[in-house]
Amino acid sequence: MATKPAAGEVFRYPFLWKRQQLAGESEGRKTRPVCIAVTVANCNGETLVFILPITTKPPLPGRLALEVPQIESQRVGLETHARKWVMLDEINTDIVERSYVWEDRNALGAFSLSFTKRLRTALLTLVKAGGSSVVDRMK
Repeated sequence: MATKPAAGEVFRYPFLWKRQQLAGESEGRKTRPVCIAVTVANCNGETLVFILPITTKPPLPGRLALEVPQIESQRVGLETHARKWVMLDEINTDIVERSYVWEDRNALGAFSLSFTKRLRTALLTLVKAGGSSVVDRMK
């Protein structure tokens, strides 16, 4: 990968849902669009990414998500005929430089700065309240 991913960029990634991990699965069942919410350098200088799934299924009651405006779907190259949500209450964490599951490192596109800020603000509020499940893909 020529450049490191940035917050707001959308990629295809084999997202592993918490329910799948709890059932003993270690691989995501399919590659789906995901959004990089936050990137942080760890103590080794590696890039830790916090990854949020994008889905076309409306969130169930009690789930926390942010609907993707049609213009944002268009901006990142996703189909615009179906509604989409970025799920905020499930996160995968991974290290870019040594990920064994992230194969396609080419960004589909990037959300606007204003939508990315909305995502990050909503996510940070939720994380501080203890409302997100994290699946660590760094192992």
